[in-house]
Amino acid sequence: QYCCNPTMAEMETSCTRKCCGSACAPRPPIVYEVPLLDLQDSTLIPRSAFQDAYDSHQALHIRGYKPSKLANDDAEFFHANDVKGLFDSLGEQDKASWCIENEKNHKPNDDDDTEAKPGNFLHNNNKGRGYCSFLVQHSQEVLEGLLTSRLPMVHLPVKESDSKDDNSTATMKVNYGPALWLFFGKNYNSNESLLGRPEHTDSVTHDGTFHYQLSGTKIWRLRPTAELMEQNESSPSNKKRKVEESESDKEASNHHIEVECKQGDILLLNTRLWWHSTNIPSQDDPCISYARDIYFSEQKHECENEPQSNRESSMTNVDGTWATEAIEADTILFTEHNMPDIELPRVQLRTEMASFLDNTASEGPNCQLVELEDDEGGTFMAVVTLRDIREGEFFTLLESDDEEESGDEDCSEEVLEEEE
Repeated sequence: QYCCNPTMAEMETSCTRKCCGSACAPRPPIVYEVPLLDLQDSTLIPRSAFQDAYDSHQALHIRGYKPSKLANDDAEFFHANDVKGLFDSLGEQDKASWCIENEKNHKPNDDDDTEAKPGNFLHNNNKGRGYCSFLVQHSQEVLEGLLTSRLPMVHLPVKESDSKDDNSTATMKVNYGPALWLFFGKNYNSNESLLGRPEHTDSVTHDGTFHYQLSGTKIWRLRPTAELMEQNESSPSNKKRKVEESESDKEASNHHIEVECKQGDILLLNTRLWWHSTNIPSQDDPCISYARDIYFSEQKHECENEPQSNRESSMTNVDGTWATEAIEADTILFTEHNMPDIELPRVQLRTEMASFLDNTASEGPNCQLVELEDDEGGTFMAVVTLRDIREGEFFTLLESDDEEESGDEDCSEEVLEEEE
């Protein structure tokens, strides 16, 4: 009822599952792939097939999804002409989440002097070139309207049960994060792809994020993190597999997988365990996708009696600075003499930024600003790690008591300049 074909990371190999009735060749000792499940004539994926594909890879590409007819015969699915109206209908908090994915490539209109306002760029008649995103989160009525009557896919097309006697259309139950992301890009009549944010991971606690490609085409470029490779090596299925030198972790981590998502495709990805970036090829239609975070189990929270809707952390659409490899505690990251042009969020009280860096904030800040002595008896300021930091974890700075009392929210670079 469905076809499983992996997209490989520049490795000439195939999966061990059966594809379209014929057996595939055995795969090499270590394989990092994004399985592809094609629904074909089916409406839902068997739960066991979903778990087999996603649990081991933490990534899944789904094709062939056919949206159900909307309950209201006069209603239409959300489309490109609706994006500007959606943004205009949002409250100020959600409008403030507007973010340009890559400033270097953003040309909001054919006229270079046109200001990069959301209203200008999102207008359907605008032929500018760019890539942006925003959140629908605090505008609850707008979000509810999208989820109940406008979006073509709200729940992953996975069966709740694998029972042969179960002919229901019930989908697998999962919990969702508080926000819906909308990504909007235009790359008309161009000779090159439009790049999004540089390769990164997300410091998050959810089990994955699904991206539904509403319009156009988007290319995902992925590679596994060291944490994902360690998980694969320690899993029972890999215990007896010989690791050849040519398939070392270092070599595998440098391989990239490209996943092409076309209109109607779904990509489910654990963005904490996969380094990822996107680009939009030249095309005649706007590239539009929306995304939601999912949790396979109830989220843990300090206040267990609080309603689920109130317990979910707010999300923010911001950039952060993260570790590209594991870093030990008591490591000097940088000093006032070589401080890069970055901002490190201060963490002491649980702020909205701390909620965005939920996985990091739950463990507390991982860096602090300290005064050190040099060889000549002088002193200088430095940012030093408070604890071991995982690959992909965002850097957060311990907020001092003095800063909390004064309400100072300046970035660490400014503090270093003040200390000088």
